[in-house]
Amino acid sequence: MPALSKDMATEKLATGIEKARQSALAEIYAELFPEKPAAATPSAADLAHYIRSGLDAEEVVDLWNVVFPADRNVWYDEGDDTIHYNEATVGYAEVD
Repeated sequence: MPALSKDMATEKLATGIEKARQSALAEIYAELFPEKPAAATPSAADLAHYIRSGLDAEEVVDLWNVVFPADRNVWYDEGDDTIHYNEATVGYAEVD
């Protein structure tokens, strides 16, 4: 049940972007700037710098599955300011 502080999650995203395939960078850019089409493929360094300059927690959550597509159940816990991922979902008991 991984949980990271928002700062640690942001750094993990930035590092993941620096290691991303060139073909994935356009998708990452589109997630960050949906209203602003890229004229050219953005550089990994520029995207990582933007990530490190500060994202809202909701933006971190939205971007997480683009950078780490294998991760599931990504969410932000406002109470302790952490990003959670790959946690098992708890089912609800059925009431008759």
